[in-house]
Amino acid sequence: MAKKYHSQPLFSILIVGCGLSGLASALALAQAGHRVTVFERSFELQEIGAGIQLSPNATRLLRHWGVLEEVLKYADRPEAGTFRSYKGGVLSRSPPISDLRLVGDTPYIVIHRADLLRALLSGTEKHKIDVKLGSEVKGIDFNKPSLRLSTGESYEADMILGADGERSHCRGSLLGRPDPPYSPGDVVYRISIPTKDINESHLAWDLKARFSINFWMGPGGHVVSYLIQHDILNMVLVYAEGASGKAMYGPQRADIEEFRSKISGWDPVLHALVNVEASICTKWTLFQIHEPTQWRHESGRFSLIGDAAHAILPCLAQGAAQAFEDAGVLGSIFSQSVERDQIPDALRVFEEVRKPRASDVRHRTLDQKAMFALADGPIQEERDAKLRAGADFELFKWLWEYDATASGRKAWKEFAETHEKGVKSHNSI
Repeated sequence: MAKKYHSQPLFSILIVGCGLSGLASALALAQAGHRVTVFERSFELQEIGAGIQLSPNATRLLRHWGVLEEVLKYADRPEAGTFRSYKGGVLSRSPPISDLRLVGDTPYIVIHRADLLRALLSGTEKHKIDVKLGSEVKGIDFNKPSLRLSTGESYEADMILGADGERSHCRGSLLGRPDPPYSPGDVVYRISIPTKDINESHLAWDLKARFSINFWMGPGGHVVSYLIQHDILNMVLVYAEGASGKAMYGPQRADIEEFRSKISGWDPVLHALVNVEASICTKWTLFQIHEPTQWRHESGRFSLIGDAAHAILPCLAQGAAQAFEDAGVLGSIFSQSVERDQIPDALRVFEEVRKPRASDVRHRTLDQKAMFALADGPIQEERDAKLRAGADFELFKWLWEYDATASGRKAWKEFAETHEKGVKSHNSI
């Protein structure tokens, strides 16, 4: 159940960007009693992409913010997960999405991104969050702090958060130079496959009849598939195409034969899916960012969050979850006793909690991407043996059991106690 910690707002907080990161942090901070305004340059909210997986470290926070029930109206809970050879053989029943030791009352779900965004937006009216669409931020004064819109309007606040994604202008402003994302050569192909014509005689019938998340691992890339919106099979190929290709920002229509060529010799089930009529293929480039050495401005009144701070590849399904963890830690810190002159301390504690964790997740994601794309040979055989033995359970345990609100609460409490002792010690001299 959502809890509101203060009857009146304590701080005025501006958030740049109304994607999943910006909305989640707005909910967490408004729930803690603060007055939050979110600025979004688009005139209409849209989420690029289709399906998204949310693990228990994310759904735990949705429950805390009081929006999980709304999310579950649009979401589905997969019954099982499988890791497979690209030739089709099942190597393990992983990820362990139905293991009660890890999921319990915090489910693993899949949902269309647009539906998730809609569910998060449902909480903005309740918490009196002001969402300003068509509001492009052109400049930030980190010391006031304030921001200036393209219209010339200015807004001042106690704190500003930059949640404007991997192509963040806020990050460039913080660094004092443009900092565009870069492509190491990875691309994503996505096919949206209507399931109405997949009957019991179809090779992919089991993927329709039994709601599961399935990974195929093969030379150069991997495929993942799962149902979204009950009747669409979302099939995604992450593939190392090389750095020579043209960068594609966001999904663009692609030739389905191009997808087929990348999985030549792979599981016949995948080719049967590609052949389903009315399937739509899109393609885009996967980008990474250079990890900023610091998320905060030296003034202590601004911080990057979400993909603007730590964009993560989709190979562990942790992009949205890490943005939600940022929000969870921020909300728990600012739900406690934080004085106005302690905002710089609070943002420093936030970064000390979140930056190492986000960096670890990012690097483990890169390791996972490499593991998924191994060519046939001794290293691939060793990987398969480890998967059969359940060696990845501890990774998912580490990811999914993390409680962002508890981490933030504990860190600020420890800071406050240390600070109080230091003040008492100084006063006693």
